Amino acid sequence: MAELRGADKPDQAMKSYTWKLFFFVSAAAAFGDQLTVTGKTHDGTFQGYEDTRFQFMTVKGRFVKEHPRRVVKLVLANPRKASYVTADAQKEVVAVFKGYDKRKFIFLKDGEEAQVAQAKMKTLELVYEETAGGNGGEELAGGRYPIPRVDLNALSGGEINAAQQAALDKFKAAKQGYDDFVSQSSAMVAEMDKTTGAERENLLNQLRMRKNQEQPLKNSLAAAYKALTNVFAEPNGQ
Repeated sequence: MAELRGADKPDQAMKSYTWKLFFFVSAAAAFGDQLTVTGKTHDGTFQGYEDTRFQFMTVKGRFVKEHPRRVVKLVLANPRKASYVTADAQKEVVAVFKGYDKRKFIFLKDGEEAQVAQAKMKTLELVYEETAGGNGGEELAGGRYPIPRVDLNALSGGEINAAQQAALDKFKAAKQGYDDFVSQSSAMVAEMDKTTGAERENLLNQLRMRKNQEQPLKNSLAAAYKALTNVFAEPNGQ
């Protein structure tokens, strides 16, 4: 992909459009995570840590929100890039998340293992990123998909009630709308990289406008995801 030149450089992050959809598809590979709580173990996918709860999606398509006092251990199938914020430092830290044990979150940063006590953790979000073109490709800045991975097959695999179906339909529509928008922007970025002069500048201006148009779609997707986690919550999840 061509290097943005001169006045284009401040908008280099727009290149991430090309690969945002790829990020999510790649991240959607099956994860065999395990969340062990008092009396049971959940198999599925770790979603994040928010509002003093471990967020987890089970293989049965139900969302679990577990309080730390019940969580014994979190084992990830593979370490994953994550961003987190602690209660005593509002600045976001990006590191490789390895798991949780003995009331501590375990990370790998700059080649060294680091631990954060559960009492100090405010939020932890998985970062779904890739390199453009796969192995050996260009490293991208900022191409985060706005929500965690969701296994739609698991959600729709069993009996669901009217409220769950409505939330699922709304989520699918929001996701499709965002993904389509990103795909269209990706095509524009690819076209821009083949052009020069006034045509290139015109495409760049359109992409700048689309950055503002993207945010409402992100917000809609995030809201639809939140509603999904509520109506598909596991009855015993605390």
